[in-house]
Amino acid sequence: MLHALLQSDWLITMLDKSGKQAAHKLLGLFNILDDLLSSPLAEAQTTPATTSTQPGRLQAYLSTQAQLAGARLPDMLANQLYFMALSACQEKLAHRQSSALQHAKQAAKALIDEQTKLQIDWLAIRNYGVVAVTLVCGVVGGYYWHMQLESAPSLQTAAVHQPPPRPLSFEASPTETAAIYSRLETMKHGDCRLIEAIQLPERLKSVYIENIINGHVTTNRDEQVLVNQLLDQVQCNYTPKLMANSRQ
Repeated sequence: MLHALLQSDWLITMLDKSGKQAAHKLLGLFNILDDLLSSPLAEAQTTPATTSTQPGRLQAYLSTQAQLAGARLPDMLANQLYFMALSACQEKLAHRQSSALQHAKQAAKALIDEQTKLQIDWLAIRNYGVVAVTLVCGVVGGYYWHMQLESAPSLQTAAVHQPPPRPLSFEASPTETAAIYSRLETMKHGDCRLIEAIQLPERLKSVYIENIINGHVTTNRDEQVLVNQLLDQVQCNYTPKLMANSRQ
């Protein structure tokens, strides 16, 4: 239901009506989804009538609007906004009272502002991915992180009455997830030789393809250990691209 909604012609039409400026349409994504998922339609697991759900349609639309808004890296911004919206929608469906979409909107505004600044700062561009993924992970993981802190017993009580409790979940921290996203972003600026998936053991293939090839980083701590081990095997050379950028 969710993936069909995000790629629907209905959503694209609503985004076109959400504002005159491209930046307003980008931010309108979060308001539209929040209004829809707060309505009875979400409880019924239904979506507005659609005539097209082409894969990647929303990302392409967001990329076009990001370019019109003056973003320096429109495709990167579009992908970040898409996955922020997807994760926030999943959180909203799981917890109806969640304000994840509005938190995601605030983070999206910061990303848009950063990418559309008139003054070009190449160092900021190089470090943009790190800032962006930190914001994304903060939005997506903030709810669970907060719940873990609220429900954890005090250190003093645990030390006196019982051994340290087992973690309540296998969720990685936002910092751990952001570190992987940062490694993936850095790889985009170099000439990297990726591992052939066919060479990997069966249990690692899906982890490798989903997290490294597709860039959908898991929040499971055990799987993140595997992702980091796989990334350690990727060989990258950053010199050519850095030299090319210096000549531009």
